[in-house]
Amino acid sequence: MKKLLLAIGLALMVGMGAAPADAQTARFFSSPPRMQVMSQNLYIGADLSRLLAGESPAAVLATVQETNFPERAVQIAKAIDEFNPDLIGLQEVSDITVFTSTGQTVLKLDYLQVLLDALTAQGESYAVASTVSNADVTLPIDATTFGQVVDRDVILYRTRTTTVSDASSANYATNFTAAIGGFPIEFTRGYTGVDATVRGKTVRFVNTHLEVENAPCAAPTGLVICQDVQAVELQATLAAETLPTILVGDFNAVPGSTAYNTIDNGGWTDAWNVRLPYNVESGFTCCQAEKLDNGPSVLNQRIDLLWLSDGDFRRTSITSTVVGDWDARKTPSGRWYSDHGGPFARIIWNG
Repeated sequence: MKKLLLAIGLALMVGMGAAPADAQTARFFSSPPRMQVMSQNLYIGADLSRLLAGESPAAVLATVQETNFPERAVQIAKAIDEFNPDLIGLQEVSDITVFTSTGQTVLKLDYLQVLLDALTAQGESYAVASTVSNADVTLPIDATTFGQVVDRDVILYRTRTTTVSDASSANYATNFTAAIGGFPIEFTRGYTGVDATVRGKTVRFVNTHLEVENAPCAAPTGLVICQDVQAVELQATLAAETLPTILVGDFNAVPGSTAYNTIDNGGWTDAWNVRLPYNVESGFTCCQAEKLDNGPSVLNQRIDLLWLSDGDFRRTSITSTVVGDWDARKTPSGRWYSDHGGPFARIIWNG
């Protein structure tokens, strides 16, 4: 529909003696460069803390299938098609394989490929710029079947507007470890980045997913809070960046928390706090009910964040919103498309 309206508008301009379409396009791109960015936790589809509480992997897998990522991905793709972010940081980009003891695959669900296919169906063109593989967990489902889940963080870029280079990724040195069914499991987390040029402006775009609040990690100094140590590591790594940098992700950290303050005090500006024009949105991004079947939205925390490197964005205008927190985004079966809303920002360089 948007493309149809654009075509009609251009035809009317030509018919009225306006400049040709190519001149109109040149005039559009001569305006101040703009960049649209987004973060979205895709949500594996179940509360994995149930495993730590002793529930069976089979029960958790059943909830993952019930919450139906392929159906949810269609709605996520529609939201992306409407907002047209040039760069997207994705978290919980799961790759699930269920296989028998003889090696036969009985279920394969790659969330990244499912989303890319849904975007293509919407007429959008996004590609993978960078990815990091985090936790890789295999557990028995029953006596003869096993389930493997690989967690990833991924950066997508819109190929119509953006070029990328210098992709990199890493896992955090300190991660949460727990035993599930007698199996020791490390819940590895990571971050990934890429240089991106959008409409003539080049930035470093970095995406991460920190550990959940208050999860303990073993360190040489004793037990520490995982996300606090991960935030320090991330901050130290990004201190060497020379390009203007946009940092996005699910930080699992509300404003005022230790991890949030580490980033906030380390040369970064929370984009939500400088958005223009001012609006009264809460900015809450977390969390809907486990099965995504709650009626009204119950988002009540702001833990998915967009950060801008201090000094590099002073001459910019910023508008922000949260995508996916209203009823029209629900699936045909009545579920929210993720347990997280996705923060979105439009950045316009004014000089």
